[in-house]
Amino acid sequence: MKTTKHFPGLTSSNVVPGGRGRWLMSIGVVVLCVLCPEPAESTESRFHSGAQDQSGGAGYHMVEEWITAPEDVGGVSGVTTDDEGNIYAFRRDANNVWNLDSSGKLVKEWGQDIAKWTHAIRVDHEGYIWTVDGQAHQIKKWSPDASDLLMTLGSYDVAGHGPDRFNRPTDVAVAPNGDFFVSDGYVNTRVAKFDRNGEFIKEWGGAGTAPGQFNTVHSLVIDSRNRVLVADRENKRVQIFDLEGHFLDQWTHLGSPYALFLTQDDQLFVADGVNGKVWIADANDGTLQGTIEGTEGIHWVAADPSGNVYAASNRSHYLRKYSKVGATNSRSRDR
Repeated sequence: MKTTKHFPGLTSSNVVPGGRGRWLMSIGVVVLCVLCPEPAESTESRFHSGAQDQSGGAGYHMVEEWITAPEDVGGVSGVTTDDEGNIYAFRRDANNVWNLDSSGKLVKEWGQDIAKWTHAIRVDHEGYIWTVDGQAHQIKKWSPDASDLLMTLGSYDVAGHGPDRFNRPTDVAVAPNGDFFVSDGYVNTRVAKFDRNGEFIKEWGGAGTAPGQFNTVHSLVIDSRNRVLVADRENKRVQIFDLEGHFLDQWTHLGSPYALFLTQDDQLFVADGVNGKVWIADANDGTLQGTIEGTEGIHWVAADPSGNVYAASNRSHYLRKYSKVGATNSRSRDR
């Protein structure tokens, strides 16, 4: 593992070699669903909990012109937050990262050309920043202040399948012990697990529709019970595994999941790029709590400790903020 400082461009030398499933349903319980009309595949679920649609004024409202910056944010492929409520936008058009404070003020612009094709950005429980390059097949780990590149997995613009090669990776999630998981992704349809030093441990997955198989594994997070939730996008489901990759459960009532985000209290936000909405669920059992509508072209989603939700789109070129009236603070678990 090599370390490169002060925002290197596209580097190929910083390569680190080595690189849950039962339906939860109580017999005899009748669940009343009060939802706005949805496509059939979005509404057929035993998990609907009576949560009403929460778009617009019914719980969430979009904050107009919330970003203060010298230029438009443009297309944003990934967005995340940290425990202080700062927002990190991975800008695909500009090919860099914007750090914004909770008021929308641009605090820092960094990482110019660190990716060939920006995809996901995450901040782990120790404050380290992770970026995923979906076309140059690399995952990078940065210091909390983004000044140092600490780790790079994958060789720049070299596609492959193995302990040190990826093919269109999409996301990364970090476990409490520092092990991390990569969704790999568009072509390899697998989840790869590494130790905190970037050494390959194992992988699982493969193309298909059976439990444990994927069709575009597009995002993943780790909940408070150390379960790995995986967005199996084209199969229209969230699959759940333990940390060793054993299949535990799957949820098919959350649309076409593009991106997943978890708060510290296991509230799950699911960006649905097909139906143009954010699904909000209890990650403990998948119970639907509500939705945010009108997020056309959404690619990624995040929430901050104050309960604000951020929707990002690289196709529709926006980074939107949605505030919830009466929201209670919840620390983000972006893992």
